[in-house]
Amino acid sequence: MFFFKKKASVKTQEDRELIEHNYKSVETLIVLAEGNEPMREQLKELQEKLKYFIAAETKEVQACDKKIKDLIGDMRIALTKGDGETTKKAENLLTQIKLTIADRNTKM
Repeated sequence: MFFFKKKASVKTQEDRELIEHNYKSVETLIVLAEGNEPMREQLKELQEKLKYFIAAETKEVQACDKKIKDLIGDMRIALTKGDGETTKKAENLLTQIKLTIADRNTKM
């Protein structure tokens, strides 16, 4: 049985697809945050940051991109519920996403 490492180009392509998925997922969050203008503005700023991400082959950066994907999924759930408590949770998740982006930027 042979085991092969993924080539750098394959890893970069996978990361590029993950970045694109995150960018498109934020569009859904913007729609779900309707009526909460401060949250919508922050999500638009977040989407703009994701738009210019550069795909990388390093595991640390890819781990950050996966964490961002997971946090976006959690935020989608929080915004879907829509009561006051989950709005606070969504704000906390948005802060975590911003911190993860800052962490990712230090690893580039």
